[in-house]
Parts: sequence; structure tokens; C-alpha cells
Amino acid sequence: MKKLAVLGKMVIVLLFVCGMTSPSWAGIKIEIDEQTKGEVGIWMQTWYQYVEDGKNHGKINEEDLNDFMIRRAYMYLKGQVTDLVSFFTHVASDRVGQEGLDKSGLGLGSGVAWRDLWITLNLHEALKIQMGRMYVPLTRNYGTTSTKCMLTTDLPFLQGGVRSNIFYAQKVGRDDSVTIWGNPLDGLLQYRFMVSEGVEGKTENEAKTVVINDNPEDNLRFVGRLSLSLLEPETSWFNKGTYLGKKKVLSFGFGMDSQDDLTLNDRPDEDNFVWTLDAFFDHPVGAGAITVEAAYIDINNCTQNHNYSELKAGDDAENWYINAGYLLPGSIGPGRLQPFIRYETVDVDKRDVDKDYETDVWTAGLNYVMKGHNCKITADYTNIDQDSDASRDDQDIVTFQITIGF
Repeated sequence: MKKLAVLGKMVIVLLFVCGMTSPSWAGIKIEIDEQTKGEVGIWMQTWYQYVEDGKNHGKINEEDLNDFMIRRAYMYLKGQVTDLVSFFTHVASDRVGQEGLDKSGLGLGSGVAWRDLWITLNLHEALKIQMGRMYVPLTRNYGTTSTKCMLTTDLPFLQGGVRSNIFYAQKVGRDDSVTIWGNPLDGLLQYRFMVSEGVEGKTENEAKTVVINDNPEDNLRFVGRLSLSLLEPETSWFNKGTYLGKKKVLSFGFGMDSQDDLTLNDRPDEDNFVWTLDAFFDHPVGAGAITVEAAYIDINNCTQNHNYSELKAGDDAENWYINAGYLLPGSIGPGRLQPFIRYETVDVDKRDVDKDYETDVWTAGLNYVMKGHNCKITADYTNIDQDSDASRDDQDIVTFQITIGF
């Protein structure tokens, strides 16, 4: 076993060195015969994060926090065995070293996990059947956009960005499922329909007095998404959060997520239902490029407790965000600057009190892009503004990130 561990480390180092010396800055290609071929590569983000003290996410930070972590470390392998059968997998760790987080079985805080793993039957460009662990095809930003290619430093606040968690049932943004998807009409339309596990066994709070969620009848979850591309099509499984002036995109998306007869916050027979609308625009402007994305999400009977807002399992909520960025013309040294902003709000409708609670999140940041999304430096400032009646404190968070990959 020790020899295998040493061999694995040597392979990873070798792949990294080969990728760094490759003039194309791409994954290493493997070809066995005309049909059987693949690609392997590595991608990493490292973070420094300052978090202001305050009461949040279920505990009190009595002092300001200075936190260094490996935000994401992914090794991917993709390929095809025949013209009809392909595969993709990520072996990954997230938030390694983050203060107060350790879920090694999911590769969070420590440990390594199969983050994505699926096999696809490519029957036609308009009909693909995919089985395994994969993105939940609900939202654009964490349903179709790769975390390797975001405009902003991290995901939206309600979908796991900054230091928060995700509002829907998932395994680090994924679910074990079968998904049918494709790109009919020459890519003008893309559809995705997933049947998955969603909420599975019983989850209780730390005191074990309240059931956060449960699926006593083992009901299936159904998720679907449609997107319409009016300029250049987006036909791949992973989209980009900004195309850095390389593509002209105007797309509109609609998603739905449903799972019935759940127990949420100790209330039985609750039906979870979410729907969302989003729009995405990315276009060159002279020697620069503009990116704008906006989304609205309506949540009925949320399945999860959220750690930075008043949203709890069984609550209803509305969420929307807008982010925008501009890739500036011209270079400064080896790279280009891309400032960005985001505003997001979470409006929670509590059943047990006659009041809505609102959390607003403001973010401004800057990318320094040296080799597209494969080599960039990012810094941002985030302000979390809590409703004055909420039992939480406003907080400032500053994040500095370095990204490399091949």
C-alpha cells in the first residue's frame, strides 16, 4: 500500500510537470486506438480569507479569522472507449484547511473524494444518457457552469459561495442519478432531465432533537433544465462563467426541482419544489469583453439549513443575484485585468413568525488573467448585510485566490 501511495504521488507530480512544460497548456492526451482515447489534467485554487468576527453559521467567532486553505484541488480524467461510450471523473478535495470544517467522506476540509463520475451513452447530439454522480441541472451557476471558469471568485452565496452552503439536497453540488440531455436544433436548445436520490436518510441537528430532513418513503427526486442560446450555442456539459471575449453568448435558462413527501424540520409530508429563471450575456466590446449574469430562484419547502442566512429546512424563500464584469483592453505585464461585481439577496418567509428575514450580499473584485482560466489571480471584498431583526451579525470577508491548471 505504501508503494502504491508513493507511485500515485509520483504520477501526480509527473503529470503536473508535463503540463507546466506543455506549450499548449492543456491536459495530457492519451490515445490507445482510433476509438479509445482520453485526457488527464490537474487544476487548483489556493485561498487566503479574512473573516470579520460575529455571530453566524451556528456559532460565534469571537475574534477575526485569518484562514489559509486549498479551496479546490481537482484531478480529472475523461475519454471515450468507443464512439458511443464516454466517461468523465474528478478526484477532488475542497476547502482543505478551512477553519471548523472537516467532512472527509465528501472531500471537504480533508480527504479525497470522487467529486464527479459518470458514463455517457452518446446516442446522438440531441440524445445522451448519463449515469453516475454529476451536477444537479437546476441553476446555471452551479448547474452547468464549471467552477474552473467563473467570473467571480466563488459561487453565489446561496449555492455554496464565500463560506456558506447549498440550499438544495446534494453531495457537494452533485447528486447520484441518471440524466438524459442533448442539444437539438443545432445547439439552439439544450435540455437536461435528471432522476436522482435527493434527500435520502434522516439528518438531525447537533442536539438530535429536530429532524432537519428525511425521506421516509424513499421518493425519487426530479430535476429539469432548459436553456435557449440566441447567439453562439453552448453545447457542452460544463459552461464558462465568462468567455473572456472568445465567444458571443446570449442565453436564457429555466429549471425545476421537485421531491415529494419529505420530513422537513420535523414536519412530515412536505413537498419540496424549486423553480428558477436565469439570463447570461457575454460579448466582446472593442478590445475588451463584457459579461452579465442574473438569476431568480423561488424555493418552496427548502430541504437544508443555510449557515449564513435565516433560511432553514421547511422555509420558503426567494433568492436573486446579478453579477457583471468587464475584461479591460490591453495588458499589464503578462496579464489583463477584469473587475467584477455581484449583488445577491435571500428573502426568507418563516412559518412560525409573521416576518420575512432578508440577507444581502455585496461583492466587488478583480481578476488578473494571465492564461485564461488556467492561470489567474483574484481578490475580492464581500459584505454580508443581515436583517436588523435577525439573530446574526453583519460581516466583512476578504478573499485572495491563485488559480492554475492544465
